[in-house]
Amino acid sequence: MKLYLAPLQAMTTAGYRNAFAKYFGNIDAYYAPFIASSDITKVSNKLLKDILPENNDKSLILIPQILGNDGNQFKAYACAISDMGYREINWNIGCPFPMVTNKKRGAGLLPYPDMIDRFLYTACSNSTYTITVKMRLGLNDTEEGFKVMDVLNQYPLGGVIIHARTGKQMYDGKVDIDGFELLASQCRHEITYNGDIFTYEDFLAIISRFPKLKSIMLGRGALSDPFLPSAIKGHKTPSENKIKIVRQFHDEIFQYYRQKLSGDKHLCDKMKEFWHYIHVHFDQSGKLMKKIKKCHRISDYLEIINQLFQCDAKWI
Repeated sequence: MKLYLAPLQAMTTAGYRNAFAKYFGNIDAYYAPFIASSDITKVSNKLLKDILPENNDKSLILIPQILGNDGNQFKAYACAISDMGYREINWNIGCPFPMVTNKKRGAGLLPYPDMIDRFLYTACSNSTYTITVKMRLGLNDTEEGFKVMDVLNQYPLGGVIIHARTGKQMYDGKVDIDGFELLASQCRHEITYNGDIFTYEDFLAIISRFPKLKSIMLGRGALSDPFLPSAIKGHKTPSENKIKIVRQFHDEIFQYYRQKLSGDKHLCDKMKEFWHYIHVHFDQSGKLMKKIKKCHRISDYLEIINQLFQCDAKWI
């Protein structure tokens, strides 16, 4: 079973990926947050800085992702990325946020299979890279996904990742396992499951239902519990070691952003994103997050965090 780390915009950037690989590992490939394509004459390194080889640990496998609805624009970006040595490039037609979907990008493309067909006809022609696709069941309903899959089946893709929700659901409600099963059964490419695997039991439920699955993408579940990939791979971490490891992980990410960001507020806001996911293992009552959300100075933030880790914290 291969495990992939999902691309979470502004969260799973190079510093986070490198630290995750160092302290937790057991991820077979890391998908980078999307790069939005645009109509430009030259794709500069500034646009691609998060995936530049010098910014990423060479021991991890990184898959760049592009968001766009124009095949020529995609190809320009994909060729520049391919020149950096990447052989797989993921196309995002799954992002559910309205600011994206309203522009017929991400999941906003799913009601338009003809646009997807034209896009892939251009993007796949004479390419030096393999395209994989990350999608949802549809924007509004699964019928849209079936029509899209008919198009995807016509092209030499490297695989399809399906998040088992519609775009309109965002991340609300339950995943539609039946819908995933129907859409996956129609796909001629290798399928990766994505959606709501937060525990080892969630993982077992999916592979019990779909024993032929060869790969699973972990998103919010891995950010909430970075020990989850290890557990799935059969490498359990003793409970007494988890707090120390998380502290080291936190401190490395904190120092990374401290060098990248200017001003106390920017750094505090970035670390709030970190705790948004992982706090559930320290702070089921939510008191910790309330304190962190009020922080605007680094000194106040560090005082709270030091108290947390020094007061016999336990991983729940």
